[in-house]
Amino acid sequence: MKTVKAKASFVHNSPRKLRLVLDAVRGLTPTEAIASLKLLPQRAAEPILDVMQQAVGNAKNNFQ
Repeated sequence: MKTVKAKASFVHNSPRKLRLVLDAVRGLTPTEAIASLKLLPQRAAEPILDVMQQAVGNAKNNFQ
């Protein structure tokens, strides 16, 4: 299984708040993670959702 990386710059949230959201979705499949990020009330979920969608798009483009 190949890994895909995506990176976000200039995210205006504290690392601790981002880490709390990341711990909630770590270990899930990408589709499950995106679905759960859309439902989370934390403001830190928005930039993580963007990066997850970018990673899925990169994977579709690079591994077809």
